[in-house]
Amino acid sequence: MTAIPENDRPVTCPRCGCTRTDGLGPFCDRRKGLPGQWHFRRCAGCECAFQSPMPSEADLREYYSHYADGVRGAGRTGAGTKYPRLRRTYHMLTGSVDPRDFIRSRPGLRVLDVGCGEAPYLIDFAARGCDVAGAEIAQDIVTAYRERGFDVRAMVDGETIPFEDDRFDVVYMMQVIEHVRRPDRLFAELSRVTRRGGSVYMACPNGRSPWRRAFGAAWVSGWFAPFHLFVYTAPALAVLGAQHGFSLVRAWTRTPEAWLRLNLLAALRPGERCIERIPDGWVDRLVGRPARMLLARVADVLTGQGDCLVVAFRKTEREQ
Repeated sequence: MTAIPENDRPVTCPRCGCTRTDGLGPFCDRRKGLPGQWHFRRCAGCECAFQSPMPSEADLREYYSHYADGVRGAGRTGAGTKYPRLRRTYHMLTGSVDPRDFIRSRPGLRVLDVGCGEAPYLIDFAARGCDVAGAEIAQDIVTAYRERGFDVRAMVDGETIPFEDDRFDVVYMMQVIEHVRRPDRLFAELSRVTRRGGSVYMACPNGRSPWRRAFGAAWVSGWFAPFHLFVYTAPALAVLGAQHGFSLVRAWTRTPEAWLRLNLLAALRPGERCIERIPDGWVDRLVGRPARMLLARVADVLTGQGDCLVVAFRKTEREQ
């Protein structure tokens, strides 16, 4: 009997249960340089792509031990905090996705950053009078924030949120959901900690991005194996949210110039395994970056789809 290649075996989508899934890959880690190969499958039912086989918790712990280079700036602010109008204008040009640009803050607003990392968002929202908190899986980042007086708590995994029921008015997750092994469990936790009428925002790679088709295996902003476990579309996230008491209020996309740079590097340097370490010289900053910014903005307008998907949910009722 002829053996069936692993990537051609029937596999059920872990998100929706559909058995009509097509193999993609193999993919290697072009960004961090982790050795190995991984496969994705794309579901015809919900349009999600997912790693197959799905890594175990032990596998993920091993992968993430090579992910970061240590804490560099957790809890620090920059020009974007001091000059918000300049920051918003700059992000319009670069395509950067920043929750400070679209979350309307007010004094007393209870805000949670899930997977807060080293970004300065918590400090900015606190400066506006918000009651801020964070949840983070990296203990060194948790320690850095807590030393500065922030209520940032350690997550024992990527799905359990260590805060009380109905506590927050706004929860946001920037580039987190694609790393989560059991998204249903995370959404159940989001439903638990978000008050009724509250909002949840999340950003992730866009499964309908035209850059996915243009770059193929070099689409490293999305096919970031083994760290990205899922690649979502807006309809898939809408269904997932509805199953846990959230209604989709808005979805939009944009292409960050920084993501386009990574994809171009992966395409132009097929033998390079650690493209995140390639420095951008002064020629690239003066010529390459403005050209990529223009290309990204024009492509977003012409195609109607960018590389990064942002969704906004409203909590309607408790999960049934």
